[in-house]
Amino acid sequence: MINRLRAKTEPQYVEKTPSGTRLLALAIGFLTLAVLPHINHLRFEVIAIFLALAIWRLVATRGNRLPRNRWIIYLFAIIGFSVSAWLYGAPIGRDPGVAFLLVLMGLKCVEISTLRDIRIVLLLGFFMIATHFLYVDGISWAAPLLGLVIALTWLMTQIEHADPGRYLFSDLKLVGKMLIQALPFVFILFYLFPRLSGSVFLFETEADTAVTGLSDTLNMGTISNLIQSREVAFTATFLGQQIPPPSERYWRGGVLWVTDGRQWTRGKFAPFLGVTPAVTDLQNQVYRYEIELEPTNQNWLYSLDYPISIPRDARLDADHHLYVSRPIERPFRYEIVSNGTSIKEPLSDIARLQSLNLGGTVFTPRLDGLVQEITRGTNSPSDIAQRMLEHFNQNDFSYTLQPPLLESDAPVDEFLFESRRGFCGHYASSFATIMRSAGIPARVVVGYLGGEHNPRSNQIVVRQSDAHAWTEIWDSEIGWTRVDPTASIAPERVEYPIDFDTSLNTDRVVLFSARDFQGLRRIGIELVWLKDAIKAKWNRWFVAFDGSRQRQLLRSMGLGQINAKLLSVGAFISALGLLSLFSFILFRRDQVHPDPVDRIYLNFCCKLKRRGLTRRHNEGPVDFAHRVSARLPGLQREVQLITQEYIALRYAIVDAPEKGALNRFRKLVRGFRASPGHKTAFKHIAVPASNKVEE
Repeated sequence: MINRLRAKTEPQYVEKTPSGTRLLALAIGFLTLAVLPHINHLRFEVIAIFLALAIWRLVATRGNRLPRNRWIIYLFAIIGFSVSAWLYGAPIGRDPGVAFLLVLMGLKCVEISTLRDIRIVLLLGFFMIATHFLYVDGISWAAPLLGLVIALTWLMTQIEHADPGRYLFSDLKLVGKMLIQALPFVFILFYLFPRLSGSVFLFETEADTAVTGLSDTLNMGTISNLIQSREVAFTATFLGQQIPPPSERYWRGGVLWVTDGRQWTRGKFAPFLGVTPAVTDLQNQVYRYEIELEPTNQNWLYSLDYPISIPRDARLDADHHLYVSRPIERPFRYEIVSNGTSIKEPLSDIARLQSLNLGGTVFTPRLDGLVQEITRGTNSPSDIAQRMLEHFNQNDFSYTLQPPLLESDAPVDEFLFESRRGFCGHYASSFATIMRSAGIPARVVVGYLGGEHNPRSNQIVVRQSDAHAWTEIWDSEIGWTRVDPTASIAPERVEYPIDFDTSLNTDRVVLFSARDFQGLRRIGIELVWLKDAIKAKWNRWFVAFDGSRQRQLLRSMGLGQINAKLLSVGAFISALGLLSLFSFILFRRDQVHPDPVDRIYLNFCCKLKRRGLTRRHNEGPVDFAHRVSARLPGLQREVQLITQEYIALRYAIVDAPEKGALNRFRKLVRGFRASPGHKTAFKHIAVPASNKVEE
């Protein structure tokens, strides 16, 4: 028996332990799954180093030698640190830090010799899983990463068994219980502990990370490429109001003032072109809404025309361009109020000069003739604009995402008189150029148009495919007024999204969809709505859960007046109380449902207690058996046999006693009688010489 107890404390070497090699293979396999998603983020050389070290350890199980000298491991660690710093140009930062952790985890895999080493490597695996949230934050990544957490936890429970295969499903059940027990702590620490500014995810984002979004320039190909993306740009939730119709959902972003005849840009002095208007007369309905903006790596914010109440940390230029001081590198939530009508405002001299400047635009006789035609007999900006729209509508113009290239020095002339095929960028830029030529101040606005109402989340989902460009002209009577020349060519573009199944990768006229699908296409749309709704909830309550969202949650719970200090104390006390409650429940469960072997042995001790032989708290089973034998020599053989069986079952290396051995022990105790002069029921059983109680 002493030899068995000694075996429990000695190092359990992988190659000498039953199922040790299989546990090692599973551990390295799960770690590899945790590392592989970093292929999109880290240099391939770092991934290759880890894979080489992991494969080396697996091959070494067949008898190959491993480096046991710690100085060799230290040397490899220094080399790994140097390689990480060389590959990323600096030893400190997100990428070199994660890369160095990956190299160290590979070296620890090489160092594995005992089951304890496997446990340490699995703990490193949890850290590796957490590093993924430094790069991604979508729920599509959270689900598989949670699966890896469950797998690593399950493997750690398997290591504790001498025969892991026997406890496969019971350990999975145990892991499920552990996750459920952890949920209250997660809720308290995540939602109630005072929040720092910013998101819990994406602590650092590279400036050159490829994020789909509108550019601050507009040429003849930008928005066409963007429209072919179905990624979500942002979602809008209208607060206690009806959702505006698609024709009113113009989400303004950048305002472009400067042109060279082919490209439009915002320009350096755009923020100073005018004065911020004072809102005194709001004729149309006022919309209050909340936007969840996806990362864009730009500092633009989007709003309906025209923003009149902006977020606290945002700024509004005189041209109604809304922005923040830093690029949007993570999901960003803000609340805003807009007035649906134009706001009359003065036009400064510098703004007038800039909004009439044609830059390097090349004019041809055909352009001059068109300008003279639409301005004949009138100076009204609205009349001139209407005539230009009629020119688009009455001639052979078409809306397409694959227009021909405009390669001449006069792209506006070539588009208006030769190709006559384009998308919103062509029409908005050419319309603004004609308006300026006619002496009407004009500018181009880029943003999004429409958006799809998701009935599952009651939100407007605006996708990159809703990217749009339109024009604003200035009228001295009403101020800046929106004019969308695309609506005169393809009015369906204002009401319906593009039908991608028939419009992409073709030079035909774009078709639009009314979303009245049936059958399988309807099921597909429902699934897209469900996915968008889940993503919106994930962003709202996890990714973009910041201090303002926490205050909103506390107000809904009636705790809006609690300050950060009281909230910290309350969260700590709540977590401590839950921990105490779980500890008490586990303690009571062990008291109510003791180990079956201990329960049978306690029955044996109770029988002896009735004879006046009470087992002391500091007395082991062997010492107690010696004392009973000295007091009751007639029961010596029975007491020794029961004690021997108890020790064999209680301190065996196996995780649980066999059912037959447990039943035999139960029968021995049940047949034991400690009454004076009573003949034991198993008096005929002989105790073998080898079954003496070991000291």
